[in-house]
Amino acid sequence: NLLLPDGVPPERQWARFYIKIYRAEGLPRMNTSIMANVKKALIGENKDLVDPYVQVVFAGQKGKTSIQKSSYEPLWNEQIIFTEMFPPLCKRIKIQIRDSDKVNDVAIGTHFIDLRKISNEG
Repeated sequence: NLLLPDGVPPERQWARFYIKIYRAEGLPRMNTSIMANVKKALIGENKDLVDPYVQVVFAGQKGKTSIQKSSYEPLWNEQIIFTEMFPPLCKRIKIQIRDSDKVNDVAIGTHFIDLRKISNEG
């Protein structure tokens, strides 16, 4: 049972939302892996590797790009597609750059895009 806000028609059409992810620049050098810290202590290897990918969350759906191994300026040129009713009840898109790790992925940066600021009133 879905309660719709005022102004939203009860019968809505399906729409596709295309999010294009091009690249990232200036990612921080970071190392969150326990094994990497052990390597650093034992053999002096000091590689602050980042394996970034982008995760996009919209209207309860998640999509992500491929993982770019050992890159501080990753280039994806990938597209994430969401299918949702139009107009969507969700008013923002969450875009997060994450560092892939075997144990636990770490968020590097998060940004929210407000759909009201980038869409036409009609």
